[in-house]
Amino acid sequence: MSESPLVQNVTDRHDAGKRRGMMSIGEHERLALRQAWQNHCTALNAVVSDAIDGKLGDARDGNELAELVRSIGRISAMSLQHRMDFNDPNFPLFLRQMDDRFRYGGPDNNIAYFQASLNGGATYRIRGNNGGRTMNIGMLWDENITADDDGTFEVTVSAKEQPGNWTPIPADLRGDTHIPEIYPAAGSFNIRRYDWDWDSDLAPGWLSIERVDEQAPAYPAALEAGQFAAQIENATRLFRAAARWWNQRAADVRAHNPVNEITPPSTLPPGVKNYKPPVNAGRPWLFYGIVCLDLGDDEAIVIETDLPDGAYWSFTLYNMWWESPDIMNRQTSLNQNQTHIDADGKARFVISAKDPGVPNWLDSGGPRRGFLHYRWFRPDVKVPVPTSRLVKFDDIAAAMPSDHPRIDLAGRKAILSKRREQLAKRFQR
Repeated sequence: MSESPLVQNVTDRHDAGKRRGMMSIGEHERLALRQAWQNHCTALNAVVSDAIDGKLGDARDGNELAELVRSIGRISAMSLQHRMDFNDPNFPLFLRQMDDRFRYGGPDNNIAYFQASLNGGATYRIRGNNGGRTMNIGMLWDENITADDDGTFEVTVSAKEQPGNWTPIPADLRGDTHIPEIYPAAGSFNIRRYDWDWDSDLAPGWLSIERVDEQAPAYPAALEAGQFAAQIENATRLFRAAARWWNQRAADVRAHNPVNEITPPSTLPPGVKNYKPPVNAGRPWLFYGIVCLDLGDDEAIVIETDLPDGAYWSFTLYNMWWESPDIMNRQTSLNQNQTHIDADGKARFVISAKDPGVPNWLDSGGPRRGFLHYRWFRPDVKVPVPTSRLVKFDDIAAAMPSDHPRIDLAGRKAILSKRREQLAKRFQR
C-alpha cells in the first residue's frame, strides 16, 4: 500500500534535511544526553529510596514520609529549572524562589528572594525599582543606594570596586557551577525584597540584570547536545547536595533542640555549622529562634513576647522539612503589622491544630511535627527573649489576658480571604 501524501512529505523533508547535514545526530550526542538524563534519574531514585528506607531524614509516619518525598521532588524540579533556564553568567536572569513556587529552605513569607548566577571575572549592571520597599542587593541596603526621584536605581556588581552604587562578588566566583557546602541553592548572587505591609498595594517593582564588561558576548550561544548534557549533570550535582543537606538539616535541628519549647534569639540559624552571620554597619541584622513542634490534637503552644525595636519581625510555621506549608489557605505566619498586641504591650501567639478563636493563631494544619521560626530583623537595642508553654487546647483561653479579643468562624474566614488576595497580588502577577 502506498504512503499517504502527508507521510511522504515528511519523509521527503527528512531526507532533504539529511542531505543538507541539518538533521544528523552523532552517536556521541545521543550517548551524552542519555547518560546525563539517566544519571539524574538515578540520583533522584537514590535520594528518594534513602528517604523511604529511613536513611535520610527522620520521618516517623506515612504523612511525614510523603512530605519528605515531595520536598525531594520539588528540589529536583528547582534544580532542573535553574540549571536549564537561569544559569548563564553571560546572560543572567533572576530566578524567584523560596516562595509559593519553591518552598524549600524555610522562606520568610514576607520576603521575595531573587537569585542569579554570576562569574567573578565579569561586570554586571542591575537596574530596578523596589516600589518603596526595603531591599538588600548583595552587600547594599536600599538606604545606601542612590536612586532617581521615581525610585529607579542602578547597581554595579563586580570583583573590582566601581564608582556609585556598587556591591562586590569574589574574583574567583563561578556561580554557574559552584555549590556551597552550607545553604546549597540555585544561584550565587542574592537579592531580597521585603513586603512587610500586606495592606499596601504597592507596585510590584521590577529588576533587570545584564553583563556589561567589554568581554560580554552579544548573543547567547545556540543550544548544543553536549552543552545541554552538561546542564543536566550540573542540575544533578545541585539536586544531590540540596536534597540531602536541607532535609538532613531539619532532622539534625530536631535532634539537638528541645521539643515544644522556644529557643532564645541567636545570630546563628539553627542547624547550620560554620556560618558567618550577616552584619550591617558592624552589627548583626538578623536574630533567629525556633520551636521544634510535636503537637497532639488536644495540645497547643502559647508564646508570649515583648517586642523588638527593629523595623520588622515575624513568626512563621514550617513543616518537618523546612518547607512553607499552605500559606494561602491557612494562617501560618504573622508579622509585626498583622499581629495583635495586648494592652500590656506583649504579643501572644497560639500554635495548634484546631482554631482557638484568638487573633494570633498559627495553624499547624493538624497534629504534627514541624517548626516555628521567629525572626527579629535589624533590632536597634531590644532583642527580647520569648517564652513558651505547652497547654491543653481547652486551657488556651485561661492563658490569655481577660481582654484578649476573640475571632469567630466568620472572622477567620474573612482574615483568610484577605490573606489569599494579598498573597496573590504579590506572587501571582
